[in-house]
Amino acid sequence: MELFKSRIMFKKYISIISYPMTVYLVWRLVVMLYQIFLQPHYKMTEASVSLYQRIYLSWTTYWDVGHYIGIALKGYEYPQQAFFPLWSLLIKVISLSGIPIYAAVYFLTFILGLTTFILFYVLASRLIGQTKAKYALIFFATFPSTMFLLAGYTEGLFLTLTLLSFLLLEKRLYFLGSLVGGLTSVTRLAGVGTAIAYLTIKQSLDKKLIYFMFCLLGLGFYMLYLQIAFGDALYFAKAQQAWCQVSNRCNLTFPLTPLINYGGLLIMGWVRPSLSFVFYDWAASVAFLLLLIAVFRKLNITYFLYSLIVIILPLFSGSSVGMIRYVLVAFPVFFVVPLIIRWKILFFILCFFLFLLQLRFIAFFSSKIWVA
Repeated sequence: MELFKSRIMFKKYISIISYPMTVYLVWRLVVMLYQIFLQPHYKMTEASVSLYQRIYLSWTTYWDVGHYIGIALKGYEYPQQAFFPLWSLLIKVISLSGIPIYAAVYFLTFILGLTTFILFYVLASRLIGQTKAKYALIFFATFPSTMFLLAGYTEGLFLTLTLLSFLLLEKRLYFLGSLVGGLTSVTRLAGVGTAIAYLTIKQSLDKKLIYFMFCLLGLGFYMLYLQIAFGDALYFAKAQQAWCQVSNRCNLTFPLTPLINYGGLLIMGWVRPSLSFVFYDWAASVAFLLLLIAVFRKLNITYFLYSLIVIILPLFSGSSVGMIRYVLVAFPVFFVVPLIIRWKILFFILCFFLFLLQLRFIAFFSSKIWVA
């Protein structure tokens, strides 16, 4: 009897994960075929001439990936403290098994991308139903900045941990969920959003505060390390300022200011909507902030507050640069899109054009041209 139940449970779990696994593998296959056959006719530089560069080196060495690998190999060098440590630590641990470090990055991004798709679908199914969850996952897979799940960035790790924490929250396993939330806060500063979400659970104030503090444990340990190693618990903030000075976006300001300023330029006709990354960043920021209304109405305050925090945190820099990547972790917004766009034709047309934009991003990124 127990064996029979175990088989039923196993088949149930397989049926749940089969759809997100299929979507993930098809997505990666399409991207790979694009990079093999079509990208050479679209965007090429010395960094993307060979197939080896396009489908392997670009995802394991380019841009921020190099910093995470550098931290894993040699420790922190200023201003790398802006990069939170869990991702580099995970790379280092896997590489200690004898796997070459670039191969470790590639392996981890593949696994974490898969777990992101699975957990995204499982949580979405719980909140909006299985049918709508399938559409939400398609929208997520075709969104332009989802390509960063292919690269050795923190998106895969952060989304895996965050989605797992919220899934545990939904199951009312608050203690375990808050401990997982603590790992998000040592992966990216956006983990603060997970901590805020635990303040909305239906528990006593004392318990809410305990879970909130557990979610911030990772950040606390990182600050303790910075205090011991560099004499400044907020050294990551100073390091971040050093990075943003390069792009002249270090003016701490009200988060809507950069959006309003650029929107004003568009209205006045001083700048025009174009295929520039500046416009994409602005449009993504505005769209996701507007969609928070639907998150509040169709989900709940927990997902609204989390999404609001992770969207506005980067905007405090006084710039919307890179926002199309930063909004990716606002996963509840992806959940509500299929609830709003009920015409399937319109939905799939939108997904098609977004995926074309994603392929454009991939071509630029793997040609070592800055995207976000």
